[in-house]
Amino acid sequence: MTPHKKDNFDKCFMELRLRRVYSICPDGLSIEHTCPMMNSPSLKSALFGVLAVCSVSTAALAQSDDRKFRMSLGMDYTTGSYGDDLLDTEILYVPLSLRVEDGPWTVRAVVPWLHVSGPALILDGADGGSIGTRGAAADSGLGDISLSLMYSFERFYEDNLFIDVSTRVKIPTASLDAGLGTGEADASLQFDVAKALGPFIPFATIGYKWAGVPDGFKLRNTVYGSVGLQYSWSDRVATGVSYDYRQASLETSEDPQDGMAYLNIRFADDWSVNLYTVMGFSENSPNAGGGVSFTYRFPQRGRPAR
Repeated sequence: MTPHKKDNFDKCFMELRLRRVYSICPDGLSIEHTCPMMNSPSLKSALFGVLAVCSVSTAALAQSDDRKFRMSLGMDYTTGSYGDDLLDTEILYVPLSLRVEDGPWTVRAVVPWLHVSGPALILDGADGGSIGTRGAAADSGLGDISLSLMYSFERFYEDNLFIDVSTRVKIPTASLDAGLGTGEADASLQFDVAKALGPFIPFATIGYKWAGVPDGFKLRNTVYGSVGLQYSWSDRVATGVSYDYRQASLETSEDPQDGMAYLNIRFADDWSVNLYTVMGFSENSPNAGGGVSFTYRFPQRGRPAR
């Protein structure tokens, strides 16, 4: 597999992770009433490390003439009962993403808008995750902004093996009063591996998230992972499936599990679209969902647009 095809795999899978997983607090009570306060001593160290590495890498990228820019705009819709026998929760998630690449380094920022209707507490998510104590009313607003840094081990490309390590920090920009976020920062460390076997690409992810804990909440740090398989019909069309699992941030909730099927089409030299559907396999997952994401690749500096 060439770096170009690895680039295409990134778009089909890594940039696709827009969905969210949710949880219902037992007995319909708010978390403040059911859980004592807990602090995470290691979170500050994790956040400091992530921000320090991101700052140094961003400064290095800013001085490079070989940067690659991508911008993505997506829309994700999910619905589910999440253990509530009376009311479903519907979530519309609209993320704007900017990605900057230079050699093995990639910096990414995601700014989302959220609309939530129903009692679900937003706990876990691939791009950050947050929590809010909500009633059944609808609320909308800015979600939690996330910043991430990824390093790709390019020396394995000749063997069609792709290994990435990434760190991410969630900036608590979502409203706690509206039930759209915790008001606290999170940090995570993640490893991704994929292997090209002809047109097939099996892939896997393992990660660990340090959760920021607001006063009156009891959340735990969590392990998460996924496995999947992609098939490339050509350099412009690919399909795939994946299975995702993560520990619930709230110990009394069932661990989220869900599956996804997706289609990626590169319909122009600098444009691609991802379409996907999601199905949950636990009470702490959406019953169903789906979304779309458009990605534009900016022409590199000093090179004509294709």
